[in-house]
Amino acid sequence: MNIGLGIVLIPIAILFILFGFFLRGKNNKIVSNGLLLVGTIILLVSILLFTGIYDPYANHAR
Repeated sequence: MNIGLGIVLIPIAILFILFGFFLRGKNNKIVSNGLLLVGTIILLVSILLFTGIYDPYANHAR
């Protein structure tokens, strides 16, 4: 389940980062910085889920 969620979150993070870079050329610096920040956080969470470092269901599987 964690690997699947990590795979689903990676394209979403890439879209946020790409939109952040696209808006970077315009005058929307606050919006572009916010999109880049959100994209980076989603990408980091997806990498943690994909690698298995963070496992939110670990305490249920005893």
